[in-house]
Amino acid sequence: MQTVHLKPGKERRILKGHRWIFSNEIADSLANFEPGHWVKVFTAKGSYLGSGYLNPSSLITVRLVCLPGQEPNKDFFFSLLRNADHRRSRTLYPASACYRVVFGESDGLPGLVVDRYGDVIVYQVTTLGMTKLEQLFQELLIDLYGPSAVVFRNDIQVRELEGLPLNKGVVHGAIPEEHWVSVEDLALHTDVINGQKTGHYLDQRDNRRALIPWVRGKKVLDLFCYSGAWGLTAAMGGAAEVIGVDRSATAIAQAQGNAVKNRLEAVTTFVEQDVFQYLKGIPRGAFDIIVLDPPAFAKTKKSLPEAKKGYTDVNRRALLGLKQGGLLVSCSCSHHLSEETFREVLLQAAQASGRQLRLIEARGQAKDHPMLLAMPETSYLKCLFLQVI
Repeated sequence: MQTVHLKPGKERRILKGHRWIFSNEIADSLANFEPGHWVKVFTAKGSYLGSGYLNPSSLITVRLVCLPGQEPNKDFFFSLLRNADHRRSRTLYPASACYRVVFGESDGLPGLVVDRYGDVIVYQVTTLGMTKLEQLFQELLIDLYGPSAVVFRNDIQVRELEGLPLNKGVVHGAIPEEHWVSVEDLALHTDVINGQKTGHYLDQRDNRRALIPWVRGKKVLDLFCYSGAWGLTAAMGGAAEVIGVDRSATAIAQAQGNAVKNRLEAVTTFVEQDVFQYLKGIPRGAFDIIVLDPPAFAKTKKSLPEAKKGYTDVNRRALLGLKQGGLLVSCSCSHHLSEETFREVLLQAAQASGRQLRLIEARGQAKDHPMLLAMPETSYLKCLFLQVI
């Protein structure tokens, strides 16, 4: 295994628990390093920090995996997988067979995401170094779960930064023709090949459950509804009427199917329309609760100024549609938009709509998407419960 040395003082962040080493922190020339191979990392004074995989053409040049005393072998990786599953299946969601098993660096496996949808396992690899281990992890997932299918969703654009192709498919078994899972007492149809993310937005499961105490007898609007999980949660909790809006015909059809499956079609309506256009057409004060869970507007730092305008506009329009005392649940999954900036955006939206907001609760991603405290990069989801006053 080759070695790299950091420049003086560049180990401080790593010693706190951060797992990324950037190209400008490495003292050695990277010309002779094979992309994707493993390296041992040392401080400028020769202290051993651990090992990880390297990509000299990436800004994040080394991703640390093993601490001193650990070896990157089959037993080590299987132990990480098993421990990650036990945290979810035995502690966080013991009544569920649907959860995120691995959340990258937060579970010690940078470049890897694994989701469990009952007896179907879906994984996603985002880095070159993890691609070199992909076949091993396929075998480990089969050993751990004995699943009916293992699916890969390597179709996320961040792979292009590592020079990796975009692809997806089934590497083991077969996906059931009609695949349903239960998430927080809701039966949801799961499209693990063509659905958003790996099939569901599992990162919002705890936040959706937190909505239930607010909804009884209320009129609820679910914007960017995708397969309807927010709106169906509200209907399940006793909402008098729920409207879901999404511009995707496929998403609307899936939401309608989910409503029928859960016997909630009597109180739910799903509309195929652009959200901004829909908001322009609703009367002021038409809803008791509005949920805004849009896709990431800021996918890069460069797009942040334009994204802030989009977040401000959609929240402003939503606030106009809320009754006095109504609840706005506003979300952002844009990592590049900090929570502080998101609150500033919401304040601007409130001022522009002539409303005032009381922050009831500030929430984040679900417990199976934990943030590594030493790595702010592992936190991305903001979900604020705000009351119009």
